[in-house]
Amino acid sequence: MEKKTVNILGTEYEIKIGNENDYPALADMDGYMDSTTKEIVVDDMKKSEGDKQAKGNLKAYQNQCLRHEIIHAFMDESGLSHNFEHKSIGIEETTVDWLAIQSPKIFKVFKELDIL
Repeated sequence: MEKKTVNILGTEYEIKIGNENDYPALADMDGYMDSTTKEIVVDDMKKSEGDKQAKGNLKAYQNQCLRHEIIHAFMDESGLSHNFEHKSIGIEETTVDWLAIQSPKIFKVFKELDIL
């Protein structure tokens, strides 16, 4: 994916796909959202290709990571990101992951019912 801009609640965010050479923070994570620069960065997953320990469908996982970071951006722009506590049980990350993983299924039902 080339660089792309999306509108998150009235704020433009640039989506970038790359690796830890391009974005050093990716050395410790598969993606991140920077609310100060309005950027969403996701790993290109090339370092995991052919790795027996990697996910079987890296494109699907990359899309899940991108949805996860987009949800972080929505939470931040709506003022919710500062209301969550970062505890060891991962309240915010659990909520974000749930939405990132389940949203395609939810949207499919909405589309079937023509209620979008």
